Amino acid sequence: MPAVQLMLSAANLRDRVTIGAQPLEALRRLSDARALTCPLCRRLVVLKAGTIRAPHFAHMPGAVCSHPDAEPESERHRAGKAMLARWLSARLPDASIILEAPIEETGQRADLLIFSAEGGRVAIEFQCADLGGREWKRRHALYREAAICDLWILGANRLIRSDTGFKLGELERTLWSSSAPLLFLDPLGERLPAGHIGRLRVQGDAVAAWIHGSLSARPLDEMEFPWRLLGRGDSGPSCAASLPAAATALNTSESEPVEFSGEDARLMYWLRMRYRLAGDSLPAFFGIPVRGAEAIGCSPQVWQACVYYRWVHERLGEAWRLEEVNVWARKHLPIAVPTGRLALKALEEYQALLAAAGFLSIPHGKGSARVQACLDTMDREPDPATAQRIAAYRRTLSRSD
Repeated sequence: MPAVQLMLSAANLRDRVTIGAQPLEALRRLSDARALTCPLCRRLVVLKAGTIRAPHFAHMPGAVCSHPDAEPESERHRAGKAMLARWLSARLPDASIILEAPIEETGQRADLLIFSAEGGRVAIEFQCADLGGREWKRRHALYREAAICDLWILGANRLIRSDTGFKLGELERTLWSSSAPLLFLDPLGERLPAGHIGRLRVQGDAVAAWIHGSLSARPLDEMEFPWRLLGRGDSGPSCAASLPAAATALNTSESEPVEFSGEDARLMYWLRMRYRLAGDSLPAFFGIPVRGAEAIGCSPQVWQACVYYRWVHERLGEAWRLEEVNVWARKHLPIAVPTGRLALKALEEYQALLAAAGFLSIPHGKGSARVQACLDTMDREPDPATAQRIAAYRRTLSRSD
């Protein structure tokens, strides 16, 4: 089992005591003896363990934590941190997880700090209170300078939506502009079902007061740890060195950077601007040979990436219709053979590969399917050769019917 300190913790000299790890009676004795202090500001704290609210430590009446990163504590914040700690314990059994952990080299404190078996560190911040964009950038840069990856999860109280769309605060806009994911956890069932985590995907530019976007939500307990998301957020040095080997493999591609020109360069620019891809390296899954690819006047690696990011990426649960993809491709991709069915054939074959890799459900009818995964939700990047074998096997079965 991982070493989880469910702080709601306090300092006792140089040790830390934790609710759930020590008996409440022992904690009461330390509290009555005025032997407990805040791990952040070192001021006196006392145990609160009544019958209405969950046990926790609190500053003395009238006192507040003087640490600059301290957030006004609420039942929402405490419940969310405890929920995240339990989830991390289950998903990362070889890691050590500390709640509200001071970080000496930066003077910060992380809501949760993960020490991987390889020695790397990942900070999880559950941000319910308001936070300015400049302050977020400062904290994010400090984490990266200390080689700590940081993942920010927002309280669902910050999720504001209406018939006109979603309203983003300064923090949300800063996260979005920095390519960080917009994640919302609801431990109390205020805006989402209790225990669910949602991801907001902004459509277009987040410049208006109300923006359009899609929100998907699922129970936190059903999620694996999203290693892929740790690479997002582009201020400060990279934290890749602090990730476990498995996580690093998910955030990098084995392919070397490629020089693109002509139509490839134009489409790569579109991918970088629209989907905020970093650099020119694309996952190895793009560029699989398919019949009919000669009808599309750019490299298979680039047009397949364009199709994936436009019609699959971050569209979980949405419909995939081959006819719509074909109309879009003829409008936006360079078509070298405008007549005949060659381009459609290439798209059909790529659709079969997307389904074989698990991105799409098995297509039916005239190429109708549903998006059921994307690169951010998969544990590892699909193997192209495996996807080709599965697609070929399915074609053989369909011919024999």
